[in-house]
Amino acid sequence: MTRISNPLRGTDKYRRPVHRWRRRAAAACAGMAAAAAVIGTCAAAPATALTASAQTTAWQLPPGVQYDASVHPLADPAASTSAKTDAVLQVARSKLGTPYIWGHNEDRGQYGFDCSNFTAYVYHHALGYRMSGASQVQARSVGWPVAKSQMRPGDLLIFDNGHHVGIYAGGGEMIQEGGGLGKVGYLQVSPGSYWYRHLTAVKRMY
Repeated sequence: MTRISNPLRGTDKYRRPVHRWRRRAAAACAGMAAAAAVIGTCAAAPATALTASAQTTAWQLPPGVQYDASVHPLADPAASTSAKTDAVLQVARSKLGTPYIWGHNEDRGQYGFDCSNFTAYVYHHALGYRMSGASQVQARSVGWPVAKSQMRPGDLLIFDNGHHVGIYAGGGEMIQEGGGLGKVGYLQVSPGSYWYRHLTAVKRMY
């Protein structure tokens, strides 16, 4: 949490007599106690008042991403990690078999996807993330880089510095568009596999 300094520190107002400060502190605590009776604890009060955009700030969107509440994502920014992973994989699996068409993204009313428009579509509908549909931008600017050894389901996978992208599905597999299949499908990304040897970055998305 960010420490908020007292705005009165260093000013004359900060040096008011102690008994007046105590009266004000007591009144403030009484107000917080009344609020706590409604919401449970004082600490919970700020969270209940956050708007959708404020929540995304509090829950730290990854780099290169903006939040789009209008899409009604399966998991909101305050959802658990497991709920977000379930949402990502659910949306990705719903597109299994969708053909590879370069430059296409069904968010634009087109049929099919290319590899990076597929990943952008999945994170958009699963988590409300609005991000670039260009693989080079995703490689360079989207997500938090993590080590290959820390790869977990839901991570964005970057191959050959952005020539291909996919989403780790767990069990040594990724779900992706194209990649020699010509459609959305699973490919091996376990150590020793072709795609693992070409894996150049793993991006944490939540």
